Amino acid sequence: MKVFISYHRADSAYRRKAENILKSHNIDYYAVPEDKNFNGQSAEKIRTYLCGRLKQCDVLLCLIGKETFSRPHVDHEIHTALRGNVGERLGIVGVHLPKRTDTLLTIDLNTFPTKLWDNKDYVVWSEWTKLNDNILSLLNTAYERSINTKYQTVHSNPCMPLKQSLYYDN
Repeated sequence: MKVFISYHRADSAYRRKAENILKSHNIDYYAVPEDKNFNGQSAEKIRTYLCGRLKQCDVLLCLIGKETFSRPHVDHEIHTALRGNVGERLGIVGVHLPKRTDTLLTIDLNTFPTKLWDNKDYVVWSEWTKLNDNILSLLNTAYERSINTKYQTVHSNPCMPLKQSLYYDN
């Protein structure tokens, strides 16, 4: 099984910790390296790159911070993971980060990724504090849902528009 870590750069510290958790459990993963240089590239080229890497994985591990809901590339990654028939789509684990002001039981829908909430019965959920202890179970459950016809995915929300300007990281 291979895992794609989806995150907003503001949550990079959690991404590094998630990588350590996956490594400690010998789980293969991909996360955009912090030193990946997208400078001068179009948002569409970046989206194509990210979604291409995502399609090589089995499960999307989405780190949900304060601003994740407003990030177009994360939105496109979630959309790509949900697309396709049973066996083509990816499993999804939504990880609620402690920097949010809500909880998984009291989600603020104004600051939560819409596509994840629209698929709340498909996504496997975890609070950050439980991720290390439950990672294998979470990933296996997410993968099992991706290949089970009982679990359907919803695609009623269009993807967020990508910026038309070139990307610069400074």
